Amino acid sequence: MCVVLAVLTALAGHPDGARGAAAYDVYLNYYRDGQTQSVEAEGEDDIRVSYSSVGVVVPPGGGLGFSILDGESYCWAHGRADAAALDLGVRATALSTPQNGRFSDVRVYTEASNRFTVLPGTSGLAEGDTTLLTLTLRLDGSMHTEARSYPASSWAHADMDASFEIIDQGNRIDTGEGWYTPSVASFGATCELEAYHVSFPYWGYAYASPWEAWWNLESNAAADQSYDFAHTQKENTQGMLFTSSRSFDTGTLTIEFEAIVGHTLDVSAYLETYVNANHDAQASADFYNTFAFAVDPTVQGVQIGWEVTPEPAGLTLLGLGGLALLRRRGRR
Repeated sequence: MCVVLAVLTALAGHPDGARGAAAYDVYLNYYRDGQTQSVEAEGEDDIRVSYSSVGVVVPPGGGLGFSILDGESYCWAHGRADAAALDLGVRATALSTPQNGRFSDVRVYTEASNRFTVLPGTSGLAEGDTTLLTLTLRLDGSMHTEARSYPASSWAHADMDASFEIIDQGNRIDTGEGWYTPSVASFGATCELEAYHVSFPYWGYAYASPWEAWWNLESNAAADQSYDFAHTQKENTQGMLFTSSRSFDTGTLTIEFEAIVGHTLDVSAYLETYVNANHDAQASADFYNTFAFAVDPTVQGVQIGWEVTPEPAGLTLLGLGGLALLRRRGRR
């Protein structure tokens, strides 16, 4: 096989002095040319950043990139973070050949933050009044793992972790041991997929693929919404290749939360994926398409003033109006 090597890009931010933040942190660890190769990269900006370690696999002799020999491995990764849109994406793959008994893995972490002020506008509300806002968000992606039984038991692993939070620094609570700022709305999600070969005489099956998926959405004004699923697929087949693919999708989630007119709320999010492979195995996680959100008033006339204003190109998706940033087309 052949691959094309990495390209690193950090996109320039707007010169408006706004207090947004976007960052990525990436590492890759693989075995090639008789030694372990490690790549670490990080970057940050006021508005947006991106990282790309481009991997294009072609048949041997295809004349592009370099060959991956048996006993070697390779990893590649992509990540982006946009503070204006709170739009994050990560993608990672680890590929290991049959005679490679060394650990090969890649991690991609992205984060972004922004803030907005709740303004009375023409609503008739005064500063200090309580109003309701609606949070809408979506996270989706996919995972793939595959492992072979020869020449050694192989394994592949992929996981994802995501978090989103809105807090009001003007609503700090003195616990007596320090200050605590509760979330007015928050979201968390994880999922994990594996595929591995085991000894049939000992375990009673030849291959296994555990899958776990979980998410939770909560606020200070509505009942929690959650999802939790776990299942292990087992195979007794004598075949040498076992593959498993899963999709993760929250669908479009909405929840109302209380906010105080005149207060400024901080918004932060992160999205991370990690994959590894050993012997003749491959693992990938693709969450590059959708992890973004929208915040809209529920009271007519109330306005939301963003510190880093989302750009018009990102405001027309899913028909949510206002700040609908949920599905970026053409990124699959």
